[in-house]
Amino acid sequence: MRGRFRLGHAALLVVPALAVALTLSHGRRTREDERATLAALRALAGPALPSAEAASATRSSPPARYDRERLYELIDGAAETYLARGFEACLAATYAYPGPPEIEVSAEVHRFASEEGARATLEAERPQAAVPLPGLAGAQGDGSVLLLARGRDLLKLTLLSLHPRGREALLALAAAWAEGTR
Repeated sequence: MRGRFRLGHAALLVVPALAVALTLSHGRRTREDERATLAALRALAGPALPSAEAASATRSSPPARYDRERLYELIDGAAETYLARGFEACLAATYAYPGPPEIEVSAEVHRFASEEGARATLEAERPQAAVPLPGLAGAQGDGSVLLLARGRDLLKLTLLSLHPRGREALLALAAAWAEGTR
């Protein structure tokens, strides 16, 4: 036997309708700065490298990801010091720039638990002949290695083939990365 539609049934329908209305009204309101939200999402996604096009390179290898357990595969021997400074993750790729001969740059972005870990690693990894590089605040290099820390991330670029235009390739890649971290 079918019961009659009662006031209690109507009340049960009102609760989900109110939940939907509340969700829709809150979802349409912007509560935070869009840039801050995007920066927070990027930070959660982990370290990132720029595309080959953004870095003015002709191509780049597929990025390889390393976590705390696999870091030794990338930097065997120095992994323990990275881990002690709060290493969380790394993304590594190789970029190629036009030659002749072709210029290759190894790029690594290391994410640490804190800014202090990134800065301490920069200081420890900095070549003895490194100097501040013009046009890129905080960048230091010696012509074959470039280091740059932004927040919890440390960018390490290594020139794999000596070339007079190698410094330009390092700076182009570092500038593209710095632009992407803003």
